[in-house]
Amino acid sequence: MAEDSAAHYDRITGLWQDFMGDNFHFGYFDSEDTDLTEAAENMIERMLEPCGLNEESRVLDVGCGVGGPAFFIYERTRCTIDAISTSAEGVRIANETSAEKGYDRVRFRVADGMDNGFPDQTFDLVWIMEASHPIADKKALFEECYRVLKQGGRLAMCDLVQLKTLPLHKGLWYFITNIKDFLFAPNAWGPARILTMGRLCDYMMEAGFSSVKGLDITSEVTPTMRCWRESALSFRDGESCESSRQYLDDFGKACVNLEKAFSDGLMGYGMLFARRES
Repeated sequence: MAEDSAAHYDRITGLWQDFMGDNFHFGYFDSEDTDLTEAAENMIERMLEPCGLNEESRVLDVGCGVGGPAFFIYERTRCTIDAISTSAEGVRIANETSAEKGYDRVRFRVADGMDNGFPDQTFDLVWIMEASHPIADKKALFEECYRVLKQGGRLAMCDLVQLKTLPLHKGLWYFITNIKDFLFAPNAWGPARILTMGRLCDYMMEAGFSSVKGLDITSEVTPTMRCWRESALSFRDGESCESSRQYLDDFGKACVNLEKAFSDGLMGYGMLFARRES
């Protein structure tokens, strides 16, 4: 049986933190000189710019990892943030960090993005940073986001997207000729259902959102995979655990393969915004 998303992130969270830091997402590279930490923070800044947050705002962070983006947003705006993840390990680490920082307005709990447990019209912003791809039912995800947003509230999201849909016979041929490349993906990235930006926008509008906008930022995020690969393989050299070394090998190969999918024009990266009208 394939590993589910919660089990995957429980397994890899500590290791990712060791070689990625606290931001488990792609970076936005302004130039070739931008390093990964700066690029990861750039991505948060770019996504945050149109959201109009202040200290009176309330945010739901869906798929919060170990809290890196939530802490960054709080430090910029002093708003209240409720962050959720299906990974108990990620939530544990995030809550420990929040307590250490004394951020009583940044709270983490285990919950599902498709059934988050918050009352209707609670939030000014729902933030989904690279957490939609493991969720199979995107329609249910966006309907739940719409439900908990106040009137006039916003949805901000970024994630991998499919850039090209191949006909069945071409898709099968691509899979067969690249089958070795696909073997590392589930172990490295976990389960994923990646859609085109257009289809994601359709699901948002079907859920009730308006002012839906999608931005293709593939070229700005592409260097992330090289940085991740170099960091993982460098960390591997000092890792004593055999299973961790094997995972880091697989992760490095998966980065190469994802970069190939980018260069083949099949995969890319999008930033999307939407609004629940008043």
